[in-house]
Amino acid sequence: MMAVSAMFTLAGYEFIRSASTVLFKTAYGAENLPLVMAAMPVVVFGGVALYGWILSQLGPRRTLLVTSLGSGLIILACYLVLLTGSKLVTPVLFLVKEFYIVLLIEQYWSYINSSLKPETARKVNGPITGIAGLGGAFGGSMVALSAETLGTETMILLAAISLLPAALLSNLTYTIHGEPALPEPRPGKDQHHMGWHLFRANPTLACLLAIVVSAQVVAAVLDFKFQGLLSVEFAGTPDKETAFQGRFWGTLNTSVLLLQFVITPLLLSFLAIRWVHLLLPLIHIVAITMAIIEPGVFTVGLAFFLFKAFDYSIFRAAKELLYVPLNFDERYRAKEVIDVFGYRTGKGGSSVVIVLLQKIGVVMNNYYLAIGLVMAALWLALIFPLTQRQVESTS
Repeated sequence: MMAVSAMFTLAGYEFIRSASTVLFKTAYGAENLPLVMAAMPVVVFGGVALYGWILSQLGPRRTLLVTSLGSGLIILACYLVLLTGSKLVTPVLFLVKEFYIVLLIEQYWSYINSSLKPETARKVNGPITGIAGLGGAFGGSMVALSAETLGTETMILLAAISLLPAALLSNLTYTIHGEPALPEPRPGKDQHHMGWHLFRANPTLACLLAIVVSAQVVAAVLDFKFQGLLSVEFAGTPDKETAFQGRFWGTLNTSVLLLQFVITPLLLSFLAIRWVHLLLPLIHIVAITMAIIEPGVFTVGLAFFLFKAFDYSIFRAAKELLYVPLNFDERYRAKEVIDVFGYRTGKGGSSVVIVLLQKIGVVMNNYYLAIGLVMAALWLALIFPLTQRQVESTS
């Protein structure tokens, strides 16, 4: 049931993802994508802090309901402002798009990780991502088919509408199957709503945070490079670009179903967790190297495609296995810091550096792929301390 809730949310995200990016680029240009992303760490830090406070007040069920409906209302408000012809709302919409999806998806996974045993998770995490991924495949295909007919702005409205069934179904899931009880507040700890103190006690959490940040820098620079190439390719035709991006994401989400339903369960069942985690940055190093040798829409798009495909399937399922044995605060608080704040700060923090370098005259578009290669290598190095406990437990 929670995977189907994620399916609705991801379907709506495909409508807003392509549309908000195109709307922003049309208003301010692809070269300013790093500028708007530079605001992301501040937005996400505030959002995760608010989430932690709401969680302490309301518990996991009502927190998910409030954040789901609240996200839908904010997106709807942005759509209504768009109808006035305002360009100023496009960066707001872009930032909302970047934040709300990870906030909701990670809450679904917090519930799922609280409901599974490690051995069960190895078998079902892939299919869970697959059920959720069906929404992405459907949403991307619908954008491709309808963007030129209905217009880019209408995609935003559809994204807002999709959150209503997601909110109702996820709330029903908690109502039927129960929710984990909040731990009793401890002296000196009850004000730590974000759970930063948990990272000192558990090195696995710190390694996960570093890996997520590194991986998202790779995602950011590949995205910036790809978006720049597409802006040149589709200059002056925003609806056509929205349709193309819809096809890109629809194809990606459809293709990744094989990874989610078949490859991921097999890998997690028969391969040691360390080798699964090592495999991913190695593939990205090869793909980025190919794009450096022959840069173009196809090679850069392929590197970006592969990153997102594995991020949505194998990496997601393998990463979630590490949360299953953890306690409530580590699954519901530290996880949001890692997979919401860390996830978006990797992109936003790198954007701050890119903006500053652009201001002093550095043509960052020439260095995006090199930065991605370096960060993929760092990701590879971090796998060893991350999986040390798993190696020790099996030796």
